[in-house]
Amino acid sequence: MLTNMEWQSKGFKPDYSTGQTSTFTETGAIAHVVKNGNDFYIQDPISQYKKGVWIKGTLSEDGTQVVFNTPQMFTTENGYTFYYYRMVQSGTKLAIGESTDLVFSYDGEKLVQTDGGYLAVATLQGQIAGYVDYNITIQPIGEECATPPTDSEMLTYKMTYEGQGAEQSKTVNVAFSGTDVYIANPTGVEGSWIKGTLDGDKIVCPNSQFLGADESLGHYVYFKAAKGTIEMVEIPGYGTFPVNNISLTNDEAVTFTYNADDRSFSTEQLFLVNDAKDKLGNNYLDYAKATYTTFAEVAATPANPSMTSFHDIIEGYGFGMFLIDMPNQDVDGNYINQDNMYYNLYIDDKQIALPNGETNIPYAYVDGDFFMQVSGTAHTFKYYDPVSEKVGFQTFYKVGDEVNQSELVWYYIKNESDAIASVNGNKQVVSTEYFDLTGKRLAAPATKGLFIQKTTYSDGTQRTVKTAK
Repeated sequence: MLTNMEWQSKGFKPDYSTGQTSTFTETGAIAHVVKNGNDFYIQDPISQYKKGVWIKGTLSEDGTQVVFNTPQMFTTENGYTFYYYRMVQSGTKLAIGESTDLVFSYDGEKLVQTDGGYLAVATLQGQIAGYVDYNITIQPIGEECATPPTDSEMLTYKMTYEGQGAEQSKTVNVAFSGTDVYIANPTGVEGSWIKGTLDGDKIVCPNSQFLGADESLGHYVYFKAAKGTIEMVEIPGYGTFPVNNISLTNDEAVTFTYNADDRSFSTEQLFLVNDAKDKLGNNYLDYAKATYTTFAEVAATPANPSMTSFHDIIEGYGFGMFLIDMPNQDVDGNYINQDNMYYNLYIDDKQIALPNGETNIPYAYVDGDFFMQVSGTAHTFKYYDPVSEKVGFQTFYKVGDEVNQSELVWYYIKNESDAIASVNGNKQVVSTEYFDLTGKRLAAPATKGLFIQKTTYSDGTQRTVKTAK
């Protein structure tokens, strides 16, 4: 495995909000590359369509070039088989050229595409699925993360903050070594730290620190100072939805106020874990009004999880989605450490397991596919096989040798109309949000095609429906 490799490219991808194709420039993405003798393997060379599939190439005899013969098998969906396929420009379209070899120069570290073609997802007949990368470069990232010394004083803190428009809490470690302070990356990336300096009643953390590889985002990430908010805005005729007003700043540091008596600290500055170094990323995580207080963990019974939305498999796309809220609180409303939480999930009479067969699923586990996303306490699942009757879920909290569990909660999909009627009642609509079929939030309802509309009511309950235009 070639470690700490960064992917850069340009390309096209479908835009489900408009029904058109959009262009992109990809920088800072994590590149997974394996060299085994003269064989090279690249995982997910289509940067916007990740399925965990590898493409194989061969190093030339003089060691200066790597050639990937295409087509190579990619995936089968909705009755179609798609391939990685090197194509060329033909008029205003891409087509199969005389050569279908994807070619890179290689200097022992860096791979640079030199064939001038386009790597597409396409059928054997050359019908493109909408995803294309070109001008590809793969090179070492060349940056290192800060790491606390092994003899540091390590403490557990509860971090409370505003993120994605809501107050959230999580547990993070903080290490003290002399005047050096190391705050664990709040996204939970292991071995990733924000470094600061304790100066009297201040902890000063320099801007633009490298935080390493975040596999859940698929990017190398950075600690960045920012400003702005995510505001709920009313659009006449559509409802209320979030508008992002966040931008990066040129602040030299993010400064926390430190209380030596109880060792708490907080800041009014906004900071991000940003999936780009020099610009606002596409999938950054925002942390506003962050407060850190020391946390002593005790055994407790977790509050019951709940299904917040469910929708069937979408015709033409081959998948459906459901969202489960798993509170990181006990039955009395006290915060509990989600790092020591896990859950069991059932679809109909089948218990869902991880690829290794484990059925106790870590609270924050994601794979970008079925276990699609975790945002705060909201867990999004993307499923492909029809659900006949019900979905079940139960959370567990382990402290030392003691394990406590919530109730096993069942959601019956055939009672969905009754559930929706119950949700509506006489309650008021608080907000309406819109998402594409991959779960990405849209700034406004799609003008063409399918999209997802999520309505939140005054009692916190939610309703999610598919909408077509």
